[in-house]
Amino acid sequence: MRVTRHKRQILLFLAAILVPAGVLIGLAGRLMYQDRELGAKRAVDQRRAAVDQLRRELSSRLEAIKLQEINRLMRSPNGNRPQDSASPAVIFTARPEGDRLVLPWEGSAPDDSAAFAKHREEGEAREFAKRDDAGAVAAYRLALAAAGSPSESAEARLSLARTLSKAGKPDPAARLYQTLLDAPSDARDEQGVGYRFYAAERLLAAKREPASVLSFLRKEIDGPERLTLPELYMIRSLIGAGQKISERIAEMEQAAALAKDFARVRARVESGGGSGWIPYGPPSSEDPWLVTITPPQPPLPGLVLAVWSSKVAPPGVKLRTRVAEGDALGDAFPGLSVEWADSRALETVHQGLPAGIWIAALALVLGVAVFGGYLLLRDVNRDVRMNEVRSQFVASVSHELKTPLTAIRMFAETLAMGRSRDEHTKSEYLETIVNESERLARLVDNVLDFSKIEQGKKIYRLRPTRLEDVASSAARALQFPLAQQGFQLHLSVQEELPELQADPDAIQQAILNLLTNAMKYSGNAREIDLRLAARNGDAVIEVVDHGLGMEADERKHIFEKFYRAPSHESRLIAGTGLGLTLVAHIAKAHGGRVEVESAPGSGSTFSILIPIPKEVGVQV
Repeated sequence: MRVTRHKRQILLFLAAILVPAGVLIGLAGRLMYQDRELGAKRAVDQRRAAVDQLRRELSSRLEAIKLQEINRLMRSPNGNRPQDSASPAVIFTARPEGDRLVLPWEGSAPDDSAAFAKHREEGEAREFAKRDDAGAVAAYRLALAAAGSPSESAEARLSLARTLSKAGKPDPAARLYQTLLDAPSDARDEQGVGYRFYAAERLLAAKREPASVLSFLRKEIDGPERLTLPELYMIRSLIGAGQKISERIAEMEQAAALAKDFARVRARVESGGGSGWIPYGPPSSEDPWLVTITPPQPPLPGLVLAVWSSKVAPPGVKLRTRVAEGDALGDAFPGLSVEWADSRALETVHQGLPAGIWIAALALVLGVAVFGGYLLLRDVNRDVRMNEVRSQFVASVSHELKTPLTAIRMFAETLAMGRSRDEHTKSEYLETIVNESERLARLVDNVLDFSKIEQGKKIYRLRPTRLEDVASSAARALQFPLAQQGFQLHLSVQEELPELQADPDAIQQAILNLLTNAMKYSGNAREIDLRLAARNGDAVIEVVDHGLGMEADERKHIFEKFYRAPSHESRLIAGTGLGLTLVAHIAKAHGGRVEVESAPGSGSTFSILIPIPKEVGVQV
């Protein structure tokens, strides 16, 4: 019945804690869900606003670049080199011819002059057909003298140097090749390869100053001049592949692909109204080009303008050809999307609490609920244990009371019925009745003193006391039960033991409790020592038995109220669990303490230590 009542209390208290906590958690979860929905909507609106702002900013930058290029070309129609561009974002500005795109570095080679062509043809005939190197050298010199353009001059020097090398004159040939390294960048053959690169190739083949030639080639790669794709291929074959040359080759290949694909690009631009910018490049490109076509503006024809997307995009933004996770930039930039490199542009104005705070609040509520439940269960369990201890205490006290009462009644009835045969037997019976009465009185005193201690009403009356007198009185009180059970009590008192300010009745009660405890736990041993001494400024009362002893863990709890050692031997020994508790309280009330030394099978030594300096009485 008691167990059912405890279960009902536990369930009611748990419901009182967990149900409100569950409701709070549910409401908090609902608020979190709604807050998350609002946050998601705000994030979408903020993202849309960021995309609109980026579109306007990008359009403004690109239009400014377009106007700068148009103004530059109007001022200098022939200046279309990249280093002449007004913006570093510009890759090139080209001229469309129908569905064909003429890249600025291509251009058509001018017709050779008649005199130059005549001498060049004569030199080639003597060099290749007649194997007349000397005649070829003379013809090429005449061609060099008749050259009317940088391209003709460079071609004549290249042919002359080649023929001199064949004629066994490597030094003059090498000097001509060195001169060709300074040829203008637009001096190219019909394949689009500058004559200076042919000269570099010949010098490397002849192993003439290779270090300076390699330095020249690297400067060409790093320089601002726009190299043609065949020139880049030739440089790569001469010095090997590197990051810079690979990037420039990829750039020129993309430009060539744009020129080849110009008809489709033009259609895409015109489908957007003719004024938009479209991305161009492979889908995996990290930096797609932005391409647009401007209408003719006399004296300029229509122009095709290509710029780097990375150089016009604001910080923290990457432009990509449209991907599923990107944000499209609309009709002004068909096929172009934005990838946010950081969240700076997407910061919302959401005023709700962060998710971390919600989670922390939920954790706090749940923690309070769990902690409250833990405290409740602990208190309930403690009450259950205390009720069990009290029940055990009542049973123990009843048993302890019943034993002396039974003995008193039995011997009293025997005497009353006159069954004792002689005076010695009568005297023994009467002595047993007296001792059992004293035992009963001690048990009642222990219970009453414990009750007073619990209520804070226990009073100790201190006065000058001789410990040897108190110990002797306690030994006499237990003389009969000790003799009945075959115990020998050895009392030893140090000489000149000083008087103490103490309550002799309380000290005697403590000694009797220790002696009674020693009798219970002596096992088969039948010797108990009671020693009085002064040590380190304390009066020491020691009770030593040679019995069962105890484990170290038990020594920590033996002075707790109602505590009984859980060993099998202890369960067979009657007791209330109050004796040692009272001993510890008496020692503390006298300003002292209780110590115990014990080991399993080696007995126990209980010591009451009371300071020797005098103290006044206290009420506890």
